[in-house]
Amino acid sequence: MIRRLALLTLLGLGLATGARAAGPSERCADTPAMAAALARLARPDAGLMIAAHRGAHSRAPENSLAAIEAAIAEGADIVEIDIAVTQDGTPVLMHDRMVDRTTTGKGGVEDKTAAEIAALRLKRPNGLVGDEAPPTLARALALACGRILVDLDLKSDRLGPIVETVNASGMRATSLYFDSDPAVLARVRALDPGARLMVRLTTDLPLAELLNSAGAAQVVHADLESLTPKARADISKRGLRVWLNSLGDADARLIAGDPGGVEDLLGLGATILQTDAVPELAAFRR
Repeated sequence: MIRRLALLTLLGLGLATGARAAGPSERCADTPAMAAALARLARPDAGLMIAAHRGAHSRAPENSLAAIEAAIAEGADIVEIDIAVTQDGTPVLMHDRMVDRTTTGKGGVEDKTAAEIAALRLKRPNGLVGDEAPPTLARALALACGRILVDLDLKSDRLGPIVETVNASGMRATSLYFDSDPAVLARVRALDPGARLMVRLTTDLPLAELLNSAGAAQVVHADLESLTPKARADISKRGLRVWLNSLGDADARLIAGDPGGVEDLLGLGATILQTDAVPELAAFRR
């Protein structure tokens, strides 16, 4: 606990003073758990991996430290979090452009300072106000370090502070950057040539062109329309993992005891499932 608090303090001071790490650190990849997770990520045949959507947000506020902690406890391999950047350049966890839905505040995330975001309180799944503020990306990564892989869903085009925070945190090797626009991912790769990417497959652009635009990727985020037999064959040939969402009907069926929807997704070639039902999917995998 003391070491974690010290790390949080160090990261907070680094952001506040504009300090930069001497070079990207990989220390969060050094634990046995993360070494095993990265080895599995690189091998689609190593079995299903589970991604917790906005953390375990059916049990804690979405995009909160508590939701990340719950995702780890429930057996997720990856936690998906949404990243925005405040007016004064601090990356924070927030899905919406406005803070109204998930916090006690009102207005745009990027119109507020980090101090103003820290003064807000997140709403629990039942709508009641909790005692946690929207966390900074630095604090979220410090919590995840050495314990779980992270999917960074980019909600800002101000990429520099995000890449800098990831590299300073030691989570560089254990984080995936995701955006639907390959040009955004190309900008991430320009900022950090070693960044790990997840590209969004659509019916508009063949996989080869998508990767040529965004850069090499580790994961392909697909859907039922884009995951054609040709696309599946191309993904398999390249040795990439396929990310599909079980959100909605498949999750609801799984929670009710019917794994049919999940089995259908696996039959389409999914090797990572993003879910709102982490414990149920973990039980199904076992």
